[in-house]
Amino acid sequence: METAYPHLVPIVVTVSVSNVLPSGAAFGVRLDDGTSCYIPVGVANIVRPRLGDDFTAKLVPNRFTRVENPTPWLAVHLSRTTVVDGPVQPVQYAMPFEVPEDTADLPSIEERVRQVMKDGGVWTDRTMYDHLFPGAAQGPGAVNFLAVRSAMQSMFGAGECAKFAMWHRVGQGQPSRIWYTCHPDRADVDEWEDV
Repeated sequence: METAYPHLVPIVVTVSVSNVLPSGAAFGVRLDDGTSCYIPVGVANIVRPRLGDDFTAKLVPNRFTRVENPTPWLAVHLSRTTVVDGPVQPVQYAMPFEVPEDTADLPSIEERVRQVMKDGGVWTDRTMYDHLFPGAAQGPGAVNFLAVRSAMQSMFGAGECAKFAMWHRVGQGQPSRIWYTCHPDRADVDEWEDV
């Protein structure tokens, strides 16, 4: 499975869905320690969580959490928890994280996105993903794709880049295309993809 955190071993825990957003993304609570986790749209769309549903989740530390409202975990996989009649055997829910020495110095996806953006150009989340992961599996549900999108949105939120949006019709809730650039004064329309 593709992961935005290739150097981390996910922990396996049971989470209970505590909120489902209109976008399809969700939040959950770890049943073993009560900490929260973010469930991205691409992960949530596979299992269609509802409020109160329990899932076996693979979690990694959430590198994109907000300081004012921390969500320390990011779900990279969910599967429905099976209900068993009779006594339940104790389960070890958490596995330790180990960072192999040979990958500890690799830049994060967020650092890579930031560097490419600062080098110039106009980027969508799709074109940035294709640039950073040539030939990788396509799909907006891919964890690395979600990490790229999140990094670009974080840069905009921090005032590090500009964002341009286009809607195809009146009344459309979400924009059809979003472009990002760190140099809006130098952005030329011919750099934008054909629409």
